[in-house]
Formats: sequence, structure tokens, C-alpha cells
Amino acid sequence: MKFTLKKNNKNCPAEYDSFRSSLLQRFDEANLRLQYKCANWLERKTAHVSRKSWIIILFSFIVFTGGCSIYLIVNSFSGNKTKSITITPITRPTNAVPFKEKSIQLNVAINTTEFEKIVRFHRYMDSLGHSPTGKKLHDSIVHYRPGLLDSIAIVEQYYHSQFKN
Repeated sequence: MKFTLKKNNKNCPAEYDSFRSSLLQRFDEANLRLQYKCANWLERKTAHVSRKSWIIILFSFIVFTGGCSIYLIVNSFSGNKTKSITITPITRPTNAVPFKEKSIQLNVAINTTEFEKIVRFHRYMDSLGHSPTGKKLHDSIVHYRPGLLDSIAIVEQYYHSQFKN
């Protein structure tokens, strides 16, 4: 299986193909140099180890990993449940944000002059959306202040709810 890039002779100039092939060749050479250096370093570090020592190291590795595997298998089938993972229920933190929307309880009254300013701004924003140049300004305002129109609607609803009560 080849792990090189697919050649497309129709759309690529010859210089690009030669650059790509030389770049891939450089990567291959660098990879081989790195492998060679690592192999030499490992060989130097283990040059003093004899054949008998290698056999002892291999045997102890097999015994250790086999023993760990056997222990895990036997322990998983045993009836001992004290060391198993315990499941604790998830508790809701006290400072969590509620998922249900609550009605906003404000104790502040909005006077008519403030409300008229808000209504004028709401009309201005609506009128911006009808012209091409105003649409750009409207979109930039909404982009930089994403919750502004929603907040205006909430304030208008709150103002109207003051007079219903």
C-alpha cells in the first residue's frame, strides 16, 4: 500500500511534482536518520548485557505481566464486591443555572419617557433592516450586541405588565 500523495498530472505543473517528491524524499531520509540514531543509542546502552541476562529479563517480564493478567482475571470473577467501583448519584450544585425559564420579577417601575426612548430605538432598529445600507448597520449591531433585541422585547412586555396589575 502506498502512502504518498495522489498525482494529478492534469492540474499540477512539473515543478510542483518535483518539489513534492523531493520534500517526501527529505522526510523519508530524516525518518531513517532518526531511526538509525535511536537504534545506535539503544545498542550502546545494552551492549554490556549478556545473553543469559536477556533471557532472565525476558522471563521476569513474562512472569510479571502474566501474573498481573491472571490476578485481574481471577479478581474479576470473584464475589468480592468491596473493591469494585461504587456509583454515587449526581447531585445538583447550589449555584446551577435553572433550565426552566422563570418570569423576571423586577421591582423597578419604568416611566413613560424611558419607555418612549426604548420604543423609538426599537422602531429605528426595525427601519434599519428595510434598506440595504441600514441592513449592514443592523447586522453589525446585532452581531456585537446579540441579546439587545430580546432585552428590548422583555422590557416592553414588563412595561405593559405594569398596567395590567
